[in-house]
Amino acid sequence: MREDFDLLAFLLGLPLGLVITLSIGYFVWKRGKRQRRYDERYKRIQEQARSLSWAVTIFTLVIAWAIIIIIEGASLSFFLISGVYVLAMITYGIGAAIADKKN
Repeated sequence: MREDFDLLAFLLGLPLGLVITLSIGYFVWKRGKRQRRYDERYKRIQEQARSLSWAVTIFTLVIAWAIIIIIEGASLSFFLISGVYVLAMITYGIGAAIADKKN
């Protein structure tokens, strides 16, 4: 598999893809500012969507964790799911602390 991997194409394509993504994002953001898409109502909707997304993600992780522990026991996948769950909870706590400080 290593023989088929083109390192030069990867090293050129990765920054190029990043530049293209950032430039498209910039123009979308600029157009949104002109159309007043980012007002208080928009921000509140996005906050609620992120909150719902976090809840669904955590629920999905807990269900996947339970299925893995029942089917496979304490294996690598169990520890990976546990690590992702712990990381999600840490970042949620940091985000909550930052939001609490701002308000």
